[in-house]
Amino acid sequence: MIAKLNELLRRYRHVDKAILFLRLFIGAVIMLHVIGKLQRYNAMVVGFPPLLFNNGEVSFVLLTTLEALFAVMIGCGFWTRFAAFMMSLGMFVDIFVIYPTLGWLGVERQVLYIGIYVFLVISGGGKYAIDAMFSRKSGRGESV
Repeated sequence: MIAKLNELLRRYRHVDKAILFLRLFIGAVIMLHVIGKLQRYNAMVVGFPPLLFNNGEVSFVLLTTLEALFAVMIGCGFWTRFAAFMMSLGMFVDIFVIYPTLGWLGVERQVLYIGIYVFLVISGGGKYAIDAMFSRKSGRGESV
């Protein structure tokens, strides 16, 4: 049974390259998104609702910093499932908390991101992730 499972996993290892590409792609896209947000800081902060604190500026800076951190984690494959889950939660906050205050423009992009993040939550980082390197050294196998 274990031999059949190992053979099946070995046969479909090309999927790991697709997961690597998706992780690098979405990590780079989100980093570009964060850079764009920071370039428009003055315009973004004015209408940003206070989510975690009484001040919208503090909420904006904290959430943008977390977005950048999670994008790097996804790109590197470090705690990919956790980072993708947190980013999907962030997109739900964008859709249901931030966009109603700004108008419902551009929600399609957040829905697309949620789909990518859910895929990464299900698949994990794949073979070419930092997590996979740690699991191989500890003897737990290649699947993360």
